[in-house]
Parts: sequence; structure tokens; C-alpha cells
Amino acid sequence: QFDIEIPQFSGEIRLMAVAYKGNQFGSQGTTMTVADPIVLSSSLPRFLSPGDTVNMPVTVTNTTAKGGTASATLKVSGPLQVVGNATQQLSMAANSESRALFRVAASEAIGIGNIQLEVKGHGETFSESNEISIRPSAPLQVLTGSGTVTGAGKTAINIPLSDFLPNTSSYKLVISRNPALQLGRQLRYLVQYPYGCTEQIVSSAFAQLYFGDIAEQLYGRSSTAAGMRANANYNVTEAIRKVKLRQLYNGGLALWEGEGSEHWWTSVYATHFLIEASRAGFDVDKKLLDGLLIYINAKLKNKQTVNYYYNQKQQKKIAPKEIAYGLYVLALADRANISVMNYYKANLSLLSLDSRYLLSAAYAIGGDKTKFRELLPGSFSGEVADTETGGSFSSPIRDEAIALNALLEVDPANTQIGVMAKHVSDQLKQRSWFNTQESSFSLLALGKLARAASKSTVTGEVQVNGKAVANIGAQVVQLDNRQLNGNNISLVTKGEGQLFYFWESEGISASGSFKEEDNFLKVRKRFFDRSGNLMNGQSFRQNDLIIVELALEKSYSGSVENIVITDMLPAGFEIENPRTREIPGMDWIKNAGVPVSLDVRDDRINLFVDLHNNRQVYYYAVRAVTP
Repeated sequence: QFDIEIPQFSGEIRLMAVAYKGNQFGSQGTTMTVADPIVLSSSLPRFLSPGDTVNMPVTVTNTTAKGGTASATLKVSGPLQVVGNATQQLSMAANSESRALFRVAASEAIGIGNIQLEVKGHGETFSESNEISIRPSAPLQVLTGSGTVTGAGKTAINIPLSDFLPNTSSYKLVISRNPALQLGRQLRYLVQYPYGCTEQIVSSAFAQLYFGDIAEQLYGRSSTAAGMRANANYNVTEAIRKVKLRQLYNGGLALWEGEGSEHWWTSVYATHFLIEASRAGFDVDKKLLDGLLIYINAKLKNKQTVNYYYNQKQQKKIAPKEIAYGLYVLALADRANISVMNYYKANLSLLSLDSRYLLSAAYAIGGDKTKFRELLPGSFSGEVADTETGGSFSSPIRDEAIALNALLEVDPANTQIGVMAKHVSDQLKQRSWFNTQESSFSLLALGKLARAASKSTVTGEVQVNGKAVANIGAQVVQLDNRQLNGNNISLVTKGEGQLFYFWESEGISASGSFKEEDNFLKVRKRFFDRSGNLMNGQSFRQNDLIIVELALEKSYSGSVENIVITDMLPAGFEIENPRTREIPGMDWIKNAGVPVSLDVRDDRINLFVDLHNNRQVYYYAVRAVTP
């Protein structure tokens, strides 16, 4: 006789016994039905949003040969409440089913709700428990700010917290003498970037090679999964692992997992990161690095040119920017390709402005200071690249930042550095959004410069409502909402030099409001039935198959690459198939685009696409499951 623990389950299970003696063995199997006298089956959506109300049908199956009555009671906890009667009486015939219908509403809060169903009948109590997440209908909003305090004085800091749901709101304040803290917004953007192409993975880890201490002060260090995201050593090691998994047969790296072709710029960029990681003491597989260096050298053999657009209306043929960057990275790896360097030295007209800085730096790293000074442009001016969303990801900020970073590597006392640093810093202040290349190289360049210049002796204290909550000195000070416990915050300082602070507040909008706008790109959504008929209403029948059309349009010429479309599902919908071509009867879909990559989750779908046409359309299928 054996006792076997079985989780909450109704149905048929298979039992098997195996016996052996010496060289002989045998087995015997049978089935067993597992069922309570009363079996419960309820239906819920995968998630709810604040304010949603859902019907919860409950099927009560009487598996016995006698009839009777039963009482069904629904209990909820967390951000949930029962709408209407929480208890219903049911009549049960022998060997038959009865049905109860409850209504459950989500409160204006975020969290995990628990639903407990109890049915009393035949002198016993039967129960079923379910958890459901209440997730926001609007995305997480993050607000950041930073500032500088000079010498003695009192500075008030206001951290905005309005319109956030109470249990989703959090904020923090970080204070340091380190000027790199001014770049906290860029560092936060890189550390917490949500998507995972190879370029983005490397950008996130690259900055943490140099500023891991600041990253951990901003976002904490712990052994939990969330805390590990901010652990600089973990992030760098994980990035190295992921880079290795995406290496192809020719040594290059795919931009996305599973792709069969390499991305040239990303391969050079990742090599640069691996060289710096190895210098910082991280374990980098020699075969991985050697394969990438071989790939870069192989690409240098092709003397191709590409169209280069700059100064808004000007165009010329140049060598791809990957050429000069590849030569610079090879020099960092002590494998300078002198013959190719000399070829482009003799053909400088083939190089963009930032590429000339990289080529001159490659000579300096190789020990040829004469050619470095000969090739180095007199200033970073006269040429402003048009922004690229693919290829080499060129942009005015990225190009000047990568040139500044190379110049700091080989000639940190160069008189151009101050002018270039101010120019990059000014450009960063003019915009609120940056791509990962701009954030990464500006952080690398300006962060290195800022650390070298820091000589502050400022001390003081942090006050909330006039009371001191922390002392300010040489160490970084980090305070969260529990320690601050209010928003009447002041920094009272004394001494000489500068003190830098960075604040961040985040939460879910209580009203669900957010800014809607078209900014050169436009996304529109429509619903169709399985026959291709447009569905104009807002009501859908349970079990309907619905085809979702997402149309992406651009309002200017040229391609836009690396776009992410996130489509949030309403509660009660579940993704049936993200690829409509696999569904019978979809012949009416003639213009479907194919995304570069897909990320399918319970409550949303993320499409990663490149927009080469004026309008591209994508489809996926959902089913209306729970009303």
C-alpha cells in the first residue's frame, strides 16, 4: 500500500508499477479516476486591469448517484471585490452539473488578488483557490531629475509624485560628489532597458564596467532577481554569456537570438566591450574574442562604400563607419591592421569626421604619435550626420561622443576635449530621449572626464520637514521613500566645490492617462473577424476569434529600423496565434509584414520591426475567452 499526494486535480491518472529480480523485470499499469463527490471548475482571465469587472462562471459537478442542494460562496482578498451576492444556492441532480455565476471587480490598485471558492454539499466542504494579477492598463511612468549644489547653502528638492497609484509609487534620492551622477538618467536608461537585441545588451553592460558603483547606488544590490538586474558584475557577466550564444560560424554576431546573419556594427561594438571587460578582470572566452577579431579583419578586405547623408541636405560616398571603428578596436586588442590603416590614411576623403578621429586614435594606440597628430582633425565641426536607426546607428551625439571617448583614451590632455565635452553635454540637455548608442558613448566619455575632474570637499546633511535624515560626506548617499517619508526635502551644505544629486520617482498613473501623439511615426489598430470583415464595435462574443491588425506608418522618406510596437491586451482576451499565416481561412490577408522578432506574453505582444515602406501592416489572432 502506498500513499501518493496529488495536487488540486480532477480527472484520470495513470499508475504504473515496475518490479525486477535478478536479470528479470516486469511492469503493470492501470488508470484511476480522481474526483471529489463534488468537482469545482471556474473560469477567469489571465489578468485584470484596475476598474475591470469580470464574470466568473463556476461549474459544480455532482459525481454521485444522489441529488441534493449546495451552497457556493466566493471570498476575495487583495485588490478585488465581489459585485453582487457572494453566496448562491444550487440544486444538484445526480451525476449532473450545476452552474453559478459570480461577478468580480478589480479595485483601483495594482497587485495580486486571491479568489477562494467554497462549495458545501453532501455534508462536506470543497474548495478551489486561484490567484490573478491586476496589472496597469497604462505603462509604468518614470520621472527623473538632477542638479548641482555649489559650496555652502540650502537647496530645496521637489520630487513629483502626483497621479500615481499609492501602492505603485516609489522614489529615491542619490547624492554624491562624483560629477558622473549628473548622467544618472542615461545610466538608468541603459541598466533598465527592457529589450534584448545584442546591441542593447552590450550597451547596458558597457557603462557598468566603469560606473557599476553608481549603478548599484541608484538601483540597489541584492540576491533577488530584481536586485540582480542592478548588480554590475552580474550584468557584465551575463552580457558576455549572451554575446557568446549569438556568435555565428564566421565569428560575427547576430543582432537577435536565432538570426542567421551577422550585424557588422554590433559585432565591432561587442568586441570593444569584450576587450574592456577582459581588462577589467572579467573572464572572456579567448575563442569568442579571437573569432570576432578574425571577422573584423575579414570585413576590412572589402573596400566598399556607402551613401552618407549629413548636414541635412548633403550626401557623399564614404567607407562604412564600421571600418574605422574596426581598426580602432583591433588596435585596442594589439592586432592593429597597419596596411588597411595606411590605405585609409591615404584616402581620407572616404572617412566621415568621427571615423577620422577613430583612425588617428588607432595609430596612437599602436604607438605612432606622429601619424596620430597628423590625422587628428582640428575640431569636431563642419559635419553633422543624419540620424540612423539601423546600420551603424550614427547620430550627431553618438558620433561626437565616440570620437571624444577615443580621444580621452589616447590623449586625455588634448585641448579639444573640453569643447567636445561641452558640446555633447549641451546636446544631451536638449532632448529627453536617446537611443542606446547615444546613452552608452556619452556616458563613457563624459563619465570618464567627470571622475578625473572631481575635487569637491562639500559636506552637509539631508533634511526632511526641517529634520536631518542623513549626513553628506565623501560617500554616496542613497535615500528611498521610506527614509525620506515626504517631499519637503532640502540639502544644507558647507565647504567648497560641487555636490551632485539625482532623483527618480516612478509609479502607475491613477487616471490611466498618458500623452497620445504621432511624431513622424503612426500606429493604428483595427479588429477583423476570421473572414476579414471589419469589427467596428467595442463588444465581442465569448469564444470569438479576432484578428488584430497593427498598421505602422512613417511621414518622411528613408527607412526606420529597430522599432518596438507594444500592444496591450484587454482583460478576457488571450493570444491564439501570433502568426496568422498558420491559421486556415486567412487568405484574405494579403499585405502582412513579418516582424524581425516577437515577444508574446500573457497580457501583451511586442513586435520588433524595421520600417522600410511608408506603411507596413502586421496581424495576430486573439480569442475572447472570459466576458
